[in-house]
Amino acid sequence: MERQIIKQFIKFIPGINPTRAEKQYPHQDFIYYDQAAFELDFNHDNGIIEDDRTPAQNSLAVSKGDIIISNSLQMAAMVGEGNIGKIPSINFTKAEFISEELDKRYFIYLFNAHTDVARQKERELQGTGHIKRIPIKALEQIKIPIIPSEEQRKIGRIYSETLKLQNRINQYAEQIGQFTTAVLERSIKEKIK
Repeated sequence: MERQIIKQFIKFIPGINPTRAEKQYPHQDFIYYDQAAFELDFNHDNGIIEDDRTPAQNSLAVSKGDIIISNSLQMAAMVGEGNIGKIPSINFTKAEFISEELDKRYFIYLFNAHTDVARQKERELQGTGHIKRIPIKALEQIKIPIIPSEEQRKIGRIYSETLKLQNRINQYAEQIGQFTTAVLERSIKEKIK
């Protein structure tokens, strides 16, 4: 296994400043990719995206299958059906793959969960207060393990399926909690009568 820097595989494109975009393009209405859109994609609420890409009409916009990074969370997700055509705001960075040697889902696994990559990201965080971000120059220098393509696809698929399963489990846990609360409250009301 060899380690290589990310910029050999990915070009990072920063999101745009909405205020500046509105001044620059006054007659165009933009729908921005926001935190709610990211959470939909991260939690696979649009389902697991297959490898087919659906291009957006606007060159600034995201397409189905694109990879987007939340600058505040330092997490990556694959854009789903519900977010096609949205414009990434300044809080997001689009990862444009320039090489097919790196699988998108494998990249998401590395960026979100691989301990060595997490340490590198932590070292590069800049900013004060609650929101810290990694500059694009630092993102480009992160070293990632490169393994055979077939293994990348397997790991990426497993990670993606695991996230989807965790999301379902969390939804079920929330429903069980609501059900339990309703039953207990009803039980108390019956005892009071």
